[in-house]
Order: sequence, then structure tokens, then C-alpha cells
Amino acid sequence: MAIQGYNGSVKVGANTVGTASSWTLDMSADTTDVTTFADNGWKASCGGLKSWSGSITCTFSRGEDTGEAALIASFTAGSTVALELLTGATGTGTSEKFSGNAVVTGFPITNDVNGCIVVTFAYEGQGELTIAAIV
Repeated sequence: MAIQGYNGSVKVGANTVGTASSWTLDMSADTTDVTTFADNGWKASCGGLKSWSGSITCTFSRGEDTGEAALIASFTAGSTVALELLTGATGTGTSEKFSGNAVVTGFPITNDVNGCIVVTFAYEGQGELTIAAIV
């Protein structure tokens, strides 16, 4: 079953990023090689540290949107923000919520003569990412 993305959203603290049009979330885990002679030439590993990062694309509002302003302030101050990413609802009305603290690591602005100005905020998670389903 496909999930429609247009019901998704982004929040920074209590502020919805009203100018957001897309977000990405990349989760990964390191591994440590634990291969021994007994593994008969097959590699073995154990799970290690996890991390998460991604981006939020917005129509640039010069910080007039409170959520976008909080992302800009996070970058300027080098501080963390409480980030909440929601998917569009499934056919049963359930959304996935990804939340945690993150720091904004950059925000390139694209000014195209044939479109609106777009800003893409890159972020890196700080600590645990919580994954929950909401009805």
C-alpha cells in the first residue's frame, strides 16, 4: 500500500514548519568486524553505534515562518532543536512519527529564475531517535 506524502509535516519544538515541502531521514548503524578463524572465510560483525541525519526542504520565507526561523536560529547559535517528522497517514489513519534532538549543519538557498526560492536545511541527530506510530 502506498502512503501519500502530502499529509506529512515537520515540527521544530512546538512550531510547525509551514513552508516545508519535503523531508528526508537517513538512519544508519556502524558495525565492528568480529571475524575469527572459526568463521571459515565468512565475515562476521556486530552492531555498533547508530546515527541519523537528513534534510528539510522549504520555500524560503526569510525566517517569517516560525518553524523555519527556529531552524535558522539553530544553525546560527550551533544549538539543538527538538525535531519531529511525520509521514502521511496510511489507509488506517496511522502516521509514523520520528523525533529527537538535532543540530542544523547547513542550509543552502537555491534561487532559480524559473521558480520560487528554496532552502534545504541539513540536520544531524544528537542522541536517540524515537520512532512511534500515531493514530
